[in-house]
Amino acid sequence: MNNTILALEKLKSTEKFSSEEWENRGLNSSEKSLCITLENSFNDLLTNLISANNTKKSDKEIENIFERHFKEIKSDELDTEEKEFVLDYFAEIATILNIRSINEKLNFWTYGIEAYDHEEVERKASEKILAEEKKRHEILSILCQKCKVQLETFILERDNEIPTFEFDIIKCIKCSELNILDKGCGIKRYRFLNYELIEELSKEEYDLPKALQRLEQLKMRIKATE
Repeated sequence: MNNTILALEKLKSTEKFSSEEWENRGLNSSEKSLCITLENSFNDLLTNLISANNTKKSDKEIENIFERHFKEIKSDELDTEEKEFVLDYFAEIATILNIRSINEKLNFWTYGIEAYDHEEVERKASEKILAEEKKRHEILSILCQKCKVQLETFILERDNEIPTFEFDIIKCIKCSELNILDKGCGIKRYRFLNYELIEELSKEEYDLPKALQRLEQLKMRIKATE
């Protein structure tokens, strides 16, 4: 048994979209039904690729199998993190197969770029995904108090029965300034852009004046360490 088949079988035997794998990426797990669908899709692809390698199919035939399964994934139904997760697995499989035409096509199918350029791929991918997300989701946006960049929160799912729990202290990715964010009630799932979460302040303990006071405390602490 060659190394390609061994690597494909090893990947097939893993739970690729388990809760642990999502956690390893720093994300909450997606809906169970979606994880099962993606798991089954990749296992079908891997089964077909293992069979093709066992029967010594040509590179072109293997490429066609890869392409068919890639195009069956309904990317418009996936959010940003789900797309990146799926693409990472396709890229891993392409690396295992080591067929140059597949790697080139993967870049083109995904980003519309025929020649591989890592920085250009990253830029195109970010722009494309961000534009799609902005069309699909409600966005809460505030301006960074220092550099005025948009700090955006994508609302992926709402539930009107969920109350507002906390004020968020967030850090702008561009200039590192701390800001305060009140997302409001009814938010079940969300993702954010251009900032990172520093601290959550429970509204049972903090009203807005106290939250602003805590924000200033953290700013002073940062200045003292500079």
